[in-house]
Amino acid sequence: MNRRHFLGLGAGLARGQEKARQESVVAAASRDSTPRVGIVTSNFRGSEDHDGTKVSGLADPQPMSADLTQAQVGAMVVETIELGAPVKGGLGGILGQEDWVVIKPNIVSCHGLGPDTRDGGAHHPYLAGTVTDLRVIHALVEYMAEHKYGARITIAEGSGEWLLLERSKSPVDGWTTEWGGAFGGLSYRKMIQEFTRRYPEIRFEIVDLNFDSMIELPVPGKALARNNPAATYAIPKTIQQCDRLISIAPLKTHSMTGVSLSMKNYFGIGPGSKYGFPKDGLHRLGNPDEVLIDLFSFHPADYAVVGGSWGVEADGPHAPGARSVHHNVLIAGANALSVDAVAAAVMGFKPVDLPFLAMAERRGFGVADVNVIWTRGNDIEEARRLFQKPAGWRKKA
Repeated sequence: MNRRHFLGLGAGLARGQEKARQESVVAAASRDSTPRVGIVTSNFRGSEDHDGTKVSGLADPQPMSADLTQAQVGAMVVETIELGAPVKGGLGGILGQEDWVVIKPNIVSCHGLGPDTRDGGAHHPYLAGTVTDLRVIHALVEYMAEHKYGARITIAEGSGEWLLLERSKSPVDGWTTEWGGAFGGLSYRKMIQEFTRRYPEIRFEIVDLNFDSMIELPVPGKALARNNPAATYAIPKTIQQCDRLISIAPLKTHSMTGVSLSMKNYFGIGPGSKYGFPKDGLHRLGNPDEVLIDLFSFHPADYAVVGGSWGVEADGPHAPGARSVHHNVLIAGANALSVDAVAAAVMGFKPVDLPFLAMAERRGFGVADVNVIWTRGNDIEEARRLFQKPAGWRKKA
């Protein structure tokens, strides 16, 4: 039984949501006794698993400083998601043919908007590495469509900075901008139109989570955010009701949480119509580490992908404190916590210094110890690029 069919049985939204979350966590935990995380750099030429199994490399390896084509990024995506997929069934062991799959990118800023744009948003100039690489999204959706993973594929985000065109006076929004050509001319609108033409049997759509229908729900288990006495959050129905959720984010530092990866990406599910722009209402609920674990609890990611060609270091996520990092690495797996721990290590952080990882581990969301996680493809050391840490961030004592 998939998630939305279960929720439709009328057992009560809050109880249904809680049970679905528990089932999701149990299912994710049972896929593999040891979480697998794939790491692929653009120069990956092959490796060997701990059991001696040979892992083939990329057909067209490129330097980690190279400007990659869509085809080269696509090959990295396929290699990474297959290396990080569960032992049994691969990605098909997670995504069913009839599933409603939500892909959650990170689109915090919008190319073409700046502080002088008068539309009610809180714009920061676009900086390479602040948003998910659209070529990664394109390659993943294409892979899913070709393998018949999902009957409905939704790309969903709720930025705290930009508004939908129909709700603003801006020339572009995060769905229509082509990012100054940074991703080969891709935009989310063009991508949906392309896939709708190519795969008419699949329903493709964009949902802006800031204005999606929402429901006030209690945090499954116990709320961590200390300034949230009601222990509830407004959750978009798209997030609450979809069968599977994939979080895709760049490698970024963040002045409040140290890093911003697949789990921090969940700040985007908080509706701006409830929490404002730039979502100060969420920040008032408590420590950002606690809030992100609360939000993640409502629908833990069924798969996570982080990286791309660009990331952000120093006082992220915005300039002038932040700087772009060119790295060409992808990291993926069925356990978002493990993916984030490995990604943090690749960025030069000690996972033990990141409080949200320990909080997530205590909640039963997976494993944060990189010595326990089964990494496949590149080693962490091969992929490592030391990101400058945020000056204002204080690591765990």
